[in-house]
Amino acid sequence: MARKKSWQNLLENEVFLKKIQADTEESRQVFISDPSINATVQAWSSPFRGNAADVLLVTISDYLNKQRVVYARHTSIVNSSGTGKSRIVDEVARKILTVPMCLREDGSQGFPPPDEALRGWLTSTTNPNDQFAVAQKLHGFVYSLLAVTHKYLVTIESERHDIPTLPTLTDDDIDNLSQAERSEQARLVKVRQGKLAGAFHECMTAGQSFQSPNSYRQTFFEEVIDRATEFTRDTVRVLGLREQSLPGYQHRGERVTKAGIKLSRFVDPKGLLDSAEGPRHPLVILAFDESHTLTDTPRGKSWTVFSELHWVLGQLVDLPIFSLFLSTAGKFQLFSPEIRSDPSRRVANRDLPPLHPVSEISFDDLAYPAIEDNITLSRVVQMDWIAHLGRPLFGSHFDALPKNRSKGEIMLFAKQKLLDGKSSLADVNGPGTLACLSVRFALEFNIANGDARIVARRQIERHMRLCVAATTGFETLVTVAGSEPLLAEAACQLMSGTEANPVRHLVNNSDLNCVDLGQRGELVAALLVMRARDESSVINKWVYVIDFMKALLPAPAYEILKDARPSHWRPGESKPFEETFSGCAMWFNHVIRIRDSDMINIRSLWKFITRGAMVMCANKQRGIDIVLPICNTSRKLSRNNVTAILIQVKNDKTFQHQIDKMLFDGMDPFRIGLCLMGTSRCRSSEWSLPSPLINPAFSFPRCLSAETTMDDSLRTISDVRGCHRKHLRTSVAI
Repeated sequence: MARKKSWQNLLENEVFLKKIQADTEESRQVFISDPSINATVQAWSSPFRGNAADVLLVTISDYLNKQRVVYARHTSIVNSSGTGKSRIVDEVARKILTVPMCLREDGSQGFPPPDEALRGWLTSTTNPNDQFAVAQKLHGFVYSLLAVTHKYLVTIESERHDIPTLPTLTDDDIDNLSQAERSEQARLVKVRQGKLAGAFHECMTAGQSFQSPNSYRQTFFEEVIDRATEFTRDTVRVLGLREQSLPGYQHRGERVTKAGIKLSRFVDPKGLLDSAEGPRHPLVILAFDESHTLTDTPRGKSWTVFSELHWVLGQLVDLPIFSLFLSTAGKFQLFSPEIRSDPSRRVANRDLPPLHPVSEISFDDLAYPAIEDNITLSRVVQMDWIAHLGRPLFGSHFDALPKNRSKGEIMLFAKQKLLDGKSSLADVNGPGTLACLSVRFALEFNIANGDARIVARRQIERHMRLCVAATTGFETLVTVAGSEPLLAEAACQLMSGTEANPVRHLVNNSDLNCVDLGQRGELVAALLVMRARDESSVINKWVYVIDFMKALLPAPAYEILKDARPSHWRPGESKPFEETFSGCAMWFNHVIRIRDSDMINIRSLWKFITRGAMVMCANKQRGIDIVLPICNTSRKLSRNNVTAILIQVKNDKTFQHQIDKMLFDGMDPFRIGLCLMGTSRCRSSEWSLPSPLINPAFSFPRCLSAETTMDDSLRTISDVRGCHRKHLRTSVAI
């Protein structure tokens, strides 16, 4: 509780009690209640960019490796909304035969549209507590899905003239092929598979609307349901197919495995794409979108529809048929349960472990090119620029919106996605507020805390947090708040509408105990910096350096600063602070945490401006903790038009109100790597700064250690001095 109290005391400081000026007109206007449906559909049909689909195919091929002994060949794709999960699978479906199934619940909007008949049939049963009946039904479903897919592909091949016919080869012919000839035959099989996949994809998706799939797809699943129902009525239990004395099922002598073999041989008749070692080329993918509807647990039971489907799919484990389960909402961790909790004894004993979930996503694939010496600050703060940074959802949606409504609509859309459908912060202490704080301050969660893992999962499921990596059962879970200036701008507007500052939101949040508050006080410094930014950027998204420093410092301190001159300068550059920084500005609305200290250099600083980010340095970064890039508003962005405010934070009782000036020596731009020492391989611009540096040091004496309480006299200490490097134009340390 000491730490909670220390943050509570922070609220008493006057620097966090000042009111921010009113929002811009843009943030106050009334938007339409829902994003445009036409924009959503059009965005789906826009050209796919990036390599995420290829990455997914490589992962699936690796998971099909015969030497990887697993219970079943399936995994989940885990990440937050808008990261392109469904679109990535749709792109894969143009190359690999993919049966798409969308099980979205009633009342939940989204695209692609739900297969309502299939979802209703899968989730309904006469007795939902009868595990045997559910298992029998799912056997019928998988069997009929494979059989009907095979039937429809045969029809497509007979009706399409662009699908090549494979040469007729006997087993002896295959055995006598040279390596080159075998590779050529395998290439022909891949070409045919791609043509079949493209034709099937077109049949299943052409003409689909926001409300419903096309008639072809509806007919397809009606036949799947009919054949599955017939299978269920006329099946024979076959003991010994499953552990724990539960039976398998066969229909007129056919089982799921036989249907899988038949479909696989249609795609690759001679197994030319198969491999005994290493990755295997997938022939068929079964894709279950919005599949959290399968994870509801019957009352008093330990199994779900998904867990039963899991072991049915296990009968296809030796075939190049893979299943994907996509979900954002609900208990997505159930698609990759902890090994020890799996119903199968062999899985629980790690003999047949489940596959790790997939977290690869599309990010910045729609971003506009940021070319050095080609763009200006006024360009990178425009709505279309920031909408195309980050996940593809917003950029593609923005492009499809009517131009006269795009700015307001995309901002409303971002707010609704961030708050799980809401457009205002009704619960100022709830998970929506935590999401707003996360995207602005790059909050991290202490995953060692069990509650924090639950909070992190909820933020992924409902509030746009990104999953970087996860293992089976989410025993390891790495999450981040992505660098997305559109979401940060939405969060800024949402929080300003509550008339409370970010510190109060953070301190009062019910999940504060799950947040990693840092060791050096860097989060407090970031709150101070962002508070000054919000106060001084009323009209423009960017903030002038002079206005920012006025907002950051107490009035008496700024009066000293504005007329201060550097102690070291080059000829003709001994000018007062305000004259020196006239026309210089910053653009940031969120924090980006870097892990590689080498990113703090003159060649990279201007790039952070293009995405509206202030930089929180790695824990072992020498001399500095926060970097605020600065540029001249009249010049194009480049390494020749950038400098920075370098901030060092001290959270130690030995640092009191009088700051040791030796601290500033540690902020030397050469020592920290911001400027490179002159060598034959370095440009002159890489070992000198075109503009001055500002070096603040924030001292929080006795205030943020876990053992003590927040000092109620938190203040910014000013000290004006110059950098000892004479070839830097100016250096003002605060």
